[in-house]
Amino acid sequence: MHLRLFYLLIVASMSVHCAKSQSVYPGDKWPDLEFKEVMNYDRPTLRLSDFKGKALLVSLWAHFCLPCIEAFPLLDSMQERFKDRLQVILINPETADSTRKFFKRKNKFPRPKIVPMVTGEKALTRKLKRLGELWFDTARVFKFASELENITEENIQKFLTGIPLSFKKRIQFTGFDSSTPLIAEGCGRWLDSIGSYAYFFHHPFEIPQIENTEPGKDSPSNQLRLTSTILGLYRLAFNEKDKYDFMDATTEVRVKDSSLFFSPRGGDKETYVNWFNEHIYTYDSRVPLPLAGRIYQLMQQSLPFRFGAKAEVQFLERDCWVLEALDSLVFISRNGTPYNSKGRPIKSPDSLIRMQHWPADEVFSTIRKYSLMCSPQPVINRLGYSGPMNFIIHASVIASRRMDLFREALKKMD
Repeated sequence: MHLRLFYLLIVASMSVHCAKSQSVYPGDKWPDLEFKEVMNYDRPTLRLSDFKGKALLVSLWAHFCLPCIEAFPLLDSMQERFKDRLQVILINPETADSTRKFFKRKNKFPRPKIVPMVTGEKALTRKLKRLGELWFDTARVFKFASELENITEENIQKFLTGIPLSFKKRIQFTGFDSSTPLIAEGCGRWLDSIGSYAYFFHHPFEIPQIENTEPGKDSPSNQLRLTSTILGLYRLAFNEKDKYDFMDATTEVRVKDSSLFFSPRGGDKETYVNWFNEHIYTYDSRVPLPLAGRIYQLMQQSLPFRFGAKAEVQFLERDCWVLEALDSLVFISRNGTPYNSKGRPIKSPDSLIRMQHWPADEVFSTIRKYSLMCSPQPVINRLGYSGPMNFIIHASVIASRRMDLFREALKKMD
């Protein structure tokens, strides 16, 4: 019979100890630091304890930071507005002498009028990495850092009265491992913040407990996890949740190194197991919920970058075998032991392979496997039956790899 089939074509293309999550400062109480290079202050030194009972707003700046300099009038106004409950302090790494020369040279730039300036703190600013604006409560406990734009009268009022602030805080982390993929850094502490990702995991050990998850069924609709061989991953990706049905006969691989996709021919069972364990991968991905319907397309795009072979689904006309019922009553099984999904065809001492009281889809899957041993042409199921079935075939028919004998055996299904 001549039918049009969906055909998956894969061709070669161009290859293209966890630290505990801990913030540097948030939640930590700062010591009573003493600063000796101070400008715009009525004492020669400045101590944080000089402002006992007040919240602190520490602004880090540098001579090259124009937005920081332009914010001086704002900081002065906030100091004046909240002078009884808040103290603003400016800190920069340059020396006091260099800072005086800077303002003399840039005489058109605004300079603080009432906010004290701590200078020469190169080590401290390097340690803080210029986080921005640092907010402390009245006990000198560092709460968070923010952008300059977050310094508003409304936000300061909320902070002083304990009302939660809605803007995103800036926090510096220690122990950050830049050589580790972000998704795994810090024992996965960023995972909840990652909106989308896609990666392949090549197991250095046998890991059968990882199971495939189907979006919307075994996992959220925007998450996908598949474990399989490379060829299996291509089929699963392009099948798009049972959109097609790719079999061996409807998949063609045109690559130079076929060992990535197929196990060695003629090898023993151990050879196959070793090859399988070496060529099994897990693909894991998540996309934003609005793009959940395109999650398989993301996988299709990811595969060529990892394995160097692109694929496409073609709609081709091919010769094929069709499994139809000559008599729909002869193969139906009305009684039998319930099918065990881990069961296998029973081979009796007389070399008969028996499938007794099997679900129709399992019988067809086994028939298709035997058919591919006899002919490269795909098999189409037109039995129109989904209940339990009985099927018996002699092992010699399968061993013969002759399609004519296999067809005769199928006619004797009882």
